[in-house]
Amino acid sequence: MKKYILGFTLICVIATICFLSVSKSVHIGYGTDVGHIMHVVTTDMKHEHTISWKTSNFGEPGNLEIRPKQSKNITKVNAEAVELPTYNGGKHFGLYTAHVTNLMAGTDYEYRISVGKRQSAWMEFKTEPESTSFKALIFGDSQSLDYKDWAKTAQTAWENNADAAFFVNMGDLVDNGQDEWQWNAWFDGGAKLLATIPVVPVMGNHEAYSLDWKMAKPDYYLSFFALPPNGPAGLERYAYSYDYGDVHFIVLNTQLNELNEWYPNLLEQQQSWLAKDLSQTQKKWKVVLMHRGVWTQPFNGPLDVIGKTFVPVFDKYHVDLVFTGHVHSYARTKALRNGKPDPAGTIYITTGRSGDKVWDKSPQKPMDESYYNPLDMPNYLVFEASNDALKVTAFKQNGDLIDQTEIKR
Repeated sequence: MKKYILGFTLICVIATICFLSVSKSVHIGYGTDVGHIMHVVTTDMKHEHTISWKTSNFGEPGNLEIRPKQSKNITKVNAEAVELPTYNGGKHFGLYTAHVTNLMAGTDYEYRISVGKRQSAWMEFKTEPESTSFKALIFGDSQSLDYKDWAKTAQTAWENNADAAFFVNMGDLVDNGQDEWQWNAWFDGGAKLLATIPVVPVMGNHEAYSLDWKMAKPDYYLSFFALPPNGPAGLERYAYSYDYGDVHFIVLNTQLNELNEWYPNLLEQQQSWLAKDLSQTQKKWKVVLMHRGVWTQPFNGPLDVIGKTFVPVFDKYHVDLVFTGHVHSYARTKALRNGKPDPAGTIYITTGRSGDKVWDKSPQKPMDESYYNPLDMPNYLVFEASNDALKVTAFKQNGDLIDQTEIKR
């Protein structure tokens, strides 16, 4: 698959169409065959933006038009096509991906998409403002049987936080990474968010399973998300980093078992890159997003191989927060450094579940200050950053408060 290339002109778009099979759930508007519009994280969301959309008529040209809100100055960009195979057979579709650069910070833009002669209405998004204060939504594992819980959780969180700048999905977006029906259901459930704010996907172990439940390269995941290619050499888009406000975010890949056949040095490659990435940022706050946690499971005290690889780097470069998924429970540790409580250390937050998969044996750790296993309903997190604080609030799907913590500096 071709690497995603950042644009470099005034309004430069390099578009790629990835072909996969599609179910009827794709047909959500704009004629009969175009939908699943998605905004994807970029390294600089003040000045660049990525928009993707799907169509089953991949033989027709696709276009993106963009303009400052209510402006007559419209830029129209043509898309190019690359075909990829399907896993389930059936009908193919195209995923158009457009990357726009040299945008103005804190500006309302309008965009519309077209395939052939069919065209969407004008829709809106806003670039990152110069202010350092912002809000983001964080969702634990969304893998599901039917994705109704995921849809309700995503939509409820969005209705209550329509000022969120972007949203994070902490891995295991779907239960099987090669099942296009599940991907379609995930897109449908998050449609309102995806069409308005960027998604920050974190790869989970279930993204790297084949239809017969063997280890597989996460081709669907990599095809769908045109992520920043600034990760370790050879692992571009498996891991990446980006900035928003005064926060530097690092997305790590913890699928050492699933990806071992292709990337036997997955953790070691990321360790050196992580240290370099953290040493170079000038942002006030540092936040890590990764699917698996850093302790052995079931918990018996020591760090596992992921923890032994990354925690010393977190400690050395003063990472403020580490968010993880995988165990489907919510937990927040004390601030830790060198394995011991330290007010200047790192807080580890396990994010729970946004789908319908539960685990009644999800572990509670001695260093947890807060623990909740969402067996009754899914949950979501609200992340808020300001000039002098980071705040994380966890809510049940019905709005009940689970936990809240704040780091001030």
